[in-house]
Amino acid sequence: MQRQFLRYLTTKSSQFYAKSTINPISFRLQPPTKFTPQSVLIFSTSANLPQIIEDVLDLHQRDNLQIVVAGIDTMVPFSARNGVSELWLDHRLKIGNSLLLEERDDLNKPPKESDGVNPVTARKNWKNIQGHLSLQMKHEMEAKISLANTVFSTGSILTLFYFDTESNVAHSGQHLCELEVTLPRGVVPNHATVKVEDKWTALYPGKSFKITNCVGNLLKSIEKNPAAKYLEKNDKLMRLKSKDTEVFVKLRKRGTTVVERFKVTAGGGGWGAKADIIALSPEAKPNVGDEVEFFMVTPDDRFIQQRGNEVERFSHTFAFMSSYEETAYHGDGLDAEGEMVYETFGCGSEQGFYFNGVKHHSPGETAYIKLKSE
Repeated sequence: MQRQFLRYLTTKSSQFYAKSTINPISFRLQPPTKFTPQSVLIFSTSANLPQIIEDVLDLHQRDNLQIVVAGIDTMVPFSARNGVSELWLDHRLKIGNSLLLEERDDLNKPPKESDGVNPVTARKNWKNIQGHLSLQMKHEMEAKISLANTVFSTGSILTLFYFDTESNVAHSGQHLCELEVTLPRGVVPNHATVKVEDKWTALYPGKSFKITNCVGNLLKSIEKNPAAKYLEKNDKLMRLKSKDTEVFVKLRKRGTTVVERFKVTAGGGGWGAKADIIALSPEAKPNVGDEVEFFMVTPDDRFIQQRGNEVERFSHTFAFMSSYEETAYHGDGLDAEGEMVYETFGCGSEQGFYFNGVKHHSPGETAYIKLKSE
């Protein structure tokens, strides 16, 4: 068993206590003892949610705590699928823009009836409802985290809710699919910056290329050459000959320092009018004059997690990760190890996350913020 105990963190205006527990044994939520918490934000993987829900009900009723709970896919830093991350604060959270799950969930709508001409397809009993928690950490520092499907642990497709003692708040104690949470001022210091790490390998190290023709999310020509040729003629990419290799781009908007990140969903290898086109993620909106860089994520980097000094680097951080892809059943690898406790607050998502409006969704891609400790 590996265990690392955490310190209380203090800024000029806020005191808080953060920890992440992986593979918890007989887990119970325990408020800190060095200060009286006014609120707590909890990320929990699916298996631990029933216990978390039981604990927060007791805490809310006994201590009148303001509590936010979100069901997430994995833990930082290793994409473990069994754990809880806690952030206890001596100030209240600011909560807003909640959306009820039932307003988005159409599971209970009756199936369509045949009009006598067109057949009706069978109803889907399984679906993926989109839901997210937006966490504002300080000015110009916001993470938008996609939620896990928790139907097998809680009976709800998504698990997102909060309890609040204020009488004028909306949707307290109800199932949600969207929520915005703002941390108290000073939790994240003004000098703190975000660091983004990924498993991307540059296809053309140090080189960027100008887009010369595009439409929608499609790149048609780059430097007046057919766009797809930049993939088809890259030896580093072609040498792998693996359908499990993924390709990504960084897109620098013309005349700005804004860099967006997108996945290549199709490109080259075909015939006809679309043979020379590169298709990016649907949300991409490139323009002529933007600069593009090409990267790949190899099969090893998609599926194999390098443990290394991950714990040290994530000590005293808020961290968000795009989960590694699973290659084994639960109980193998990391999830079979003993209980571990880290000085980290955060979570991972299979669908990736947004940070300051930029999507991060390649396996292992992480954004983290170092916090000052005593």
